Amino acid sequence: MRKGLWVPILAALAVGWALFLFPVTALQFANDDRGTLTCFRVQREERFAITYQHSIYDQPVTEEFSVSPRGVLVLTGVRSPSGAVLEYFGFTDGRSYQPMTRTMDMVVFRVAAGAPQSLTLRGRRISFLEFGDHGDRVVARVASMPLGRYVAELLRQRARAS
Repeated sequence: MRKGLWVPILAALAVGWALFLFPVTALQFANDDRGTLTCFRVQREERFAITYQHSIYDQPVTEEFSVSPRGVLVLTGVRSPSGAVLEYFGFTDGRSYQPMTRTMDMVVFRVAAGAPQSLTLRGRRISFLEFGDHGDRVVARVASMPLGRYVAELLRQRARAS
C-alpha cells in the first residue's frame, strides 16, 4: 500500500471510532406511540426545568431537575405560587419553592390539551408539542449514547421539524 493512503485511512478510522464509540449524555423525550425520540445533549450536573399547569388546581408548577454525576435524572425542586399545588406534592410549610433530591430513572408526562407545557434548557424554552400531540405519553430520561446515534437522532429531529 502506498504511503499516502495511510493518512486518509487513519482519519476515516478515527472518525468512525468517534462516531460509534465516543459516548454523549443526552436528555431524551421518547414518544413510543409515534415512534419518535427527541434528544438534547447535556452535561453531568446540568440543570433544566419542566413547567406546566397542574391538572387538578389549574395553577402553574415548575419541576426543576439536574443530571446526576452518574447520568440519571434528579428532581431538585418544585416551585409554584399555589399552596394547594404544593400540598398536593406533600409540602405544607407555605414556601413557594421546595428543594429536594429525588433520583428518578424516568419521568412520564402526557402532552396537555390545555395550557402549554415546556422544557427550559440553557435558557431555551421548548414546547412539549415538539415531542408529540395532545394526549401523547412522553417519557423523559437521561441516557448515554454513542455520538453517531446522537447525530442520527438530531438529523431525524430536523427532518420531522421541516
